[in-house]
Amino acid sequence: MSQDITVPISSREVVSIFKKYGLRPQKGRGQNFLVDRATAIKIVEAAGVEPGDRVIEIGPGLGALTLPLARRGARVLALEIDTGLFNLMQDLFRPYPLVQPLHGDALEVTWADLIQSHFGQKARVKLLSNLPYSISSPLLYRLMEQRFPFSKAVIMLQAEVARRLVSPPGSKEYGSLSVLSQYYISGTILFLVPRHLFWPRPEVESAVVSLKPRSPLLEPSQEPIFWQVVKGVFRFRRKTILNGLLRTFPWGKERALKILQAADIDPRRRPETLSGGEFANLGRLIYNESSRLF
Repeated sequence: MSQDITVPISSREVVSIFKKYGLRPQKGRGQNFLVDRATAIKIVEAAGVEPGDRVIEIGPGLGALTLPLARRGARVLALEIDTGLFNLMQDLFRPYPLVQPLHGDALEVTWADLIQSHFGQKARVKLLSNLPYSISSPLLYRLMEQRFPFSKAVIMLQAEVARRLVSPPGSKEYGSLSVLSQYYISGTILFLVPRHLFWPRPEVESAVVSLKPRSPLLEPSQEPIFWQVVKGVFRFRRKTILNGLLRTFPWGKERALKILQAADIDPRRRPETLSGGEFANLGRLIYNESSRLF
């Protein structure tokens, strides 16, 4: 392939290269390819990518984001699970030695290990992605489970999920994803992306979000209890926080009331009214109480 690489960016070009490689979009993997060059450049600019920056891209697909990253001189590790697209990426980006396609599953990655093996232990790495819709929520949870080891992320996902990331307590979108994401990251919705800028055209609207890590309030040993509290009580979001705790932990009512009193939380409140800080404090108290008892 010549140095004048042509990454498909229009619907016609995408269809052509899919035919050439004998590929077709995998609906089960949420494959909707961005076909607007201006939007791709806007995403890269939002991440503030400069020459020499280290970037991991999840689901590079046909390279709509990868090419502007490569042209800015970034070192890009492009993680692709689809074998056909991975082979295509190897062909497309052979002229760009700073782009390394990697065949793998983003939902199975230990991110700190991947960063260390490719960029060094203390490397500051940015994350970019047009996230496949089918993995957006599971991937966000996995990133947070691993304490979001990136200096910044700019990702595109369903507008509905984006709103859940930044929703405040009391809003209808506020839930476990909101609490956990706002504990680990500071998120901002940058702009919406219309459906017609993708091929195939998705059924939902997309949004680009900027994510920056927060300093965790809890010790790593306390966080599993925090997760258990958040995910547990939101399974019963129509119940009071007291009833949610009683359904999540094998406690009696007296013990649950004691912990809520220590956390200065009215037991009649519903989970969606609690802030992330209140959930973190509740997790700390439950952890300390459990450690004392056992």
